[in-house]
Amino acid sequence: MRLAAAALALCCSTVMAAAGQLPACDDASVLSTLTSRQAWAEANTWRDGITIAAVDSIGEQRLVTEGFSSIDRRHCAARAALTGALPTRLYYVVSANEGFAGSGWNVEFCLSGHDPYRVYGADCQVLK
Repeated sequence: MRLAAAALALCCSTVMAAAGQLPACDDASVLSTLTSRQAWAEANTWRDGITIAAVDSIGEQRLVTEGFSSIDRRHCAARAALTGALPTRLYYVVSANEGFAGSGWNVEFCLSGHDPYRVYGADCQVLK
């Protein structure tokens, strides 16, 4: 019984700590990661000549720190100025404990109107 209580305490303290380690939507490392990944995807898959030139009007949509998942998530939206196309909405999610080997954070993103394989559903619905 003590082992179960200790495991529960460790689990809950880890979840609480992760939210504090989750970078903000406008964190430079988050924006750098998503723009470099989009440039890589452009060069290696899409090849439509469109990359992110600048990101502004950044805002947090919601922060999910409780529920069925132990992974904290920060849902963000911004305006992305693109090379070779009109500006569009950028939706992204920063997730705790989703980095390499389950440590750190990860970011997933979607440019509205520029998800040809609909990985995130129609108009980036999954990340909104």
